[in-house]
Amino acid sequence: MTSPAVPPLEFLQGGGAMGERIRAFDWDRHPLGPPAHWPQALRTTLGLCLNSSFPTAIYWGQDLHVLYNDAWSVIPAERHPAILGMPAREAWSDIWHVVGPQFEDVLRTGQGQASWNQMLPMVRQGRATETWWNYSLTAIRDAEHRVAGIFNQGNEITEVVLARRQREAEIARWRELFAQAPAPIALLRGSGHRFEFANDAYLQLVGNREVVGKAVAEALPEIASQGFVTILDKVLASGESYVGTGVVVKLQHRAGQPLEDRIMDFIYQPLRDAAGCVDGIFVLVTDVTERARAEAALRLSNWQLGEERARLAALNEAEQRAQQALRRVNESLEWHVKQRTAQLSLALEKESEAMHRLRTTFETDLIFQGFLDADGILLDANPTSLAAIGCSLKDVQGRAFWDTPWFAATPGAAEVVKAAVDGARRGQTMRTQLAVNLPGGRRNYQFSMRPALNARGQVIGLVPEALEIPPAAA
Repeated sequence: MTSPAVPPLEFLQGGGAMGERIRAFDWDRHPLGPPAHWPQALRTTLGLCLNSSFPTAIYWGQDLHVLYNDAWSVIPAERHPAILGMPAREAWSDIWHVVGPQFEDVLRTGQGQASWNQMLPMVRQGRATETWWNYSLTAIRDAEHRVAGIFNQGNEITEVVLARRQREAEIARWRELFAQAPAPIALLRGSGHRFEFANDAYLQLVGNREVVGKAVAEALPEIASQGFVTILDKVLASGESYVGTGVVVKLQHRAGQPLEDRIMDFIYQPLRDAAGCVDGIFVLVTDVTERARAEAALRLSNWQLGEERARLAALNEAEQRAQQALRRVNESLEWHVKQRTAQLSLALEKESEAMHRLRTTFETDLIFQGFLDADGILLDANPTSLAAIGCSLKDVQGRAFWDTPWFAATPGAAEVVKAAVDGARRGQTMRTQLAVNLPGGRRNYQFSMRPALNARGQVIGLVPEALEIPPAAA
C-alpha cells in the first residue's frame, strides 16, 4: 500500500532568517500541523509574505497563530523570535484591547481595515510604551471562500509623530510669544495671503476686524486697493523681503469709522518651508503716525523759532534740548525695533533649520541612516541600523560616531569614519566602501557621509548612510 503524496514545500523557500526559522520550527507538535498539509491559501500567502521587503505578518486559524517575515521581525522587539506561532491574543496581550476588536471585525465581515496614526501602548523593555503605527488588516479566504486568516502589513511612525508633536509645541510657544509682542505682527500663507495668525496689537491696528482665516484682499479691502497685495505677491514670488518706511496708508483704524491716513513702517519677510520654497510672509508693522505728526509739528515750531531767533535766544536753547531728547527717544525706539526684529528673525531661522534637519535626516531610501551634529556626535539613528548592533538609541546617542559599536570591532574602521566626518564638515560628500564586523557577521557597505545644510548653505549636521553590498555570486 502506497503512502499519500506529500505536497511540495516550495512556498517555504527563501525568506531570509525567518524563512529558516519557519522551516526549522517543530510544526508537528503545533496546532497548525506540518507545513506539507497546510491549506493552499496559507501556502500562497506565506510565500508572498516571506519574500516581501515590506513588514508583513499572517495570522492564521481560529486562534490567529502568528507567522511573519524578516522586515516585520523588528516590530515585536524583544518578543522576537518567541512570538512565532503564538496565538495573537497571547502574543499581543498588551494591546489586544485595541487590535482585538479590529481582528474580530475582519474575521466576522471579511472586510479589510486600514489604521492611520494609531497609538498602541506596547510593552517594551518591561514597561508600556507609547507607539504609533500605520497598518492594514486584510482577510485571507480559503478554498471555500471562508475567512481563514488575516494578512497584516504596516510600519511604525512613532518617531515621526513625536517629532511632529515637538514641532507643534515649538510653534505654539512662538505663537504665544508673538501674541504677547507689543508690535503688530501677522503671518500670511499661500498665494492668496491668507491670515494664519494676527496678534492683539495687529487686530487693534485694523479696528479689531476678524481677519484670521481670510485673505488680505477680503479682510482688508482698502489695503488691496492701495497696491499692498501686489507688493505681497512680489515678495512671495521673489523670496526677497520688503521694507516700507514712513508709508502713508489709508486704513480703517477704528471699527465703524471712515478711512484715515496712518503712517507706517513695516517689514514683509518671506517664510520658507523645509524644501526652501517660500510659502508665507511674516508681517511686522510699526504705526509711527503720532511720531510723524510730532515731527511735523516740531519742524513748524523750528521754523517759527528760527524767525524769532534774534530776539528769543533762550527759547532757541530750549528747542535744542527738545531736539536732543527727541533724538534719544528715536534712537531708543529704533534700537528696540531692531532688537525685536533680530529676535523674531532668529526664531524663524531656528524653526526653519529644525524642519530642514528633520526632512534631511529621513528623506532617504537607504536602509542604514543616522544624523550627527556638525562635530560628528550621534544624535539619531534609524531602527534598522540600531538592530544591526543590538543597541537602542540611548546606548549610542551623544557619542562620537566613529567611537560607536558599528566600528569598534573592525580595526581601522574608526579612522575611516572620522576622516569622512572631517570631510563632510567641510561641506563635502564623502563616499567609500567599508567592511565592518557586526554581531551578525562581517558586512560590506557602500558608505557615505554628507553634510546637511540650512537655507544659507551652512553645515548644521552630518548624515551618515550605508547601503549593504550583496556578496558576489559564487
